[in-house]
Amino acid sequence: MTARSVPVRWLVEQRQLGLSVAGGEKGLDREIGWAHSIELADPRRWLRGGELLLTTGLRLPPGDGRRYLQRLAEAGVAALGFGVGLSHAAIPAQLVEAAGELALPVLEVPLRTPFVAIVRTVTDRLAEQEYEGVVRASRALPRMTRAALRGGPAAVVRSLVAATGSDVVLCAPNGNVLAAHPPAAANLPVRDDLAAACRNAGTTCSRAGAHGVVTVHPIRAGRRVRALLVLAARRDLASADHLLIGHAVSLIAMEQEGPPGMRETRRELSGLVLSLVLEGDLDAAKAERYLRLAGLPVGDELVVLAIRGPLVAVPDLPHVAAARDGYAVVVLPGDPAVEQWLREIRRTGGTPAIGLARTSVVSGLAAAARKADVAAGVAQAQRKTLVEFDALAGRILAGHPQTRAVLHAVAETRLRPLAEVDEAGGTALVMTLQSFLEHHGQWEAASAALGVHRHTLRNRMERIQELLGTDLASAHVRAELLLALTAWRPSHLRSDGRAQH
Repeated sequence: MTARSVPVRWLVEQRQLGLSVAGGEKGLDREIGWAHSIELADPRRWLRGGELLLTTGLRLPPGDGRRYLQRLAEAGVAALGFGVGLSHAAIPAQLVEAAGELALPVLEVPLRTPFVAIVRTVTDRLAEQEYEGVVRASRALPRMTRAALRGGPAAVVRSLVAATGSDVVLCAPNGNVLAAHPPAAANLPVRDDLAAACRNAGTTCSRAGAHGVVTVHPIRAGRRVRALLVLAARRDLASADHLLIGHAVSLIAMEQEGPPGMRETRRELSGLVLSLVLEGDLDAAKAERYLRLAGLPVGDELVVLAIRGPLVAVPDLPHVAAARDGYAVVVLPGDPAVEQWLREIRRTGGTPAIGLARTSVVSGLAAAARKADVAAGVAQAQRKTLVEFDALAGRILAGHPQTRAVLHAVAETRLRPLAEVDEAGGTALVMTLQSFLEHHGQWEAASAALGVHRHTLRNRMERIQELLGTDLASAHVRAELLLALTAWRPSHLRSDGRAQH
């Protein structure tokens, strides 16, 4: 079976194609890895094996059916589709007989079925399998990471077996087995010339043999090979499998290496750990170890950035980054690191909107990331590079674009009558209302702030309540008006507090 393939039997079952088996029924479980048409008497040099070959027999010499099919069998063809109604009214008898002897399926393709429909059916199914593999890998990667955190290399080996269906053994460079699953995998050839070639060259080696397709992957610490990961698969490995193997190698390398090397590998794993923490899938205690490996001073204050825009990396700066929905989260070890990050952004000409929040515990990272994203939204709305969440105290709702739009609409409805009176008569009703609300309805404090007598303030407030048509004794009404004033005032009032159009 190839990495992506469909059984001949499956293709025959696609009734819309109208295919029928003329001979070679015993080979219906053969796997098709590709399909195309070739009108040559001897097409072997253009074949790699596993093909569904389609032909009308245009160049098939009379009486040469047996020899023709023998050549296809030698080339490893999975099946032959023979189109009838053009060069041949029926499939040659010799070819059908040879199909039974060779167990090589020969399918009759009716005249109404174009070859392109068969090719498309096969390629569409292969594409579906590729997508299914990507989905499978995306689900397996977090499981493998959690396995590494909980059980170390042995758990990674078991997780890789479950994800790829291969037998896996982890061994030291001298061939001593460190972990194997299933247990019989310990008998894989971990001391033979294939493992030696991988160890000496420091690159992945593979070959097909009695154990299936065996691949050996070096696990490095710097330039040194510290271990070998050996897989025996009963099928060719797909791209999704290679992705999973690479991830397993990175996870095991984290366990094998000492502090100086493999910075990028550590950072990649730490980013996955951060994603799990932010999603609530990993507790803080298990995450701390891997964040420390990335150079973060867990236990001290951590700075969390939410970045909306291009993510500019600073390779020599200890950090952990994880992609979220619409933004990236970056965790840095302190304010100097933030300054270094901002300098790099300015140097590259980037213009992201960045929100900043702080936490001193790993368990607070998820909440800090949410706060930082709120601040990033304010930064984006105000066209600023950096906004700190703590600096938004009392101004978060007015600063965030979505809530600000709602408050602005409320202000237009509620406060416009006051603004029009101020504009027409030179009064200061809007400013009076704001002072009254900001001083919690305290007549003495509000009148002092306005520089008027409290009786004047009372008269103004009676006029304001009449124009608004609402009860200012309600705490909910006062809160709504104060928030609306906060969002409305900067663009609708002059510096003296009077309304402008």
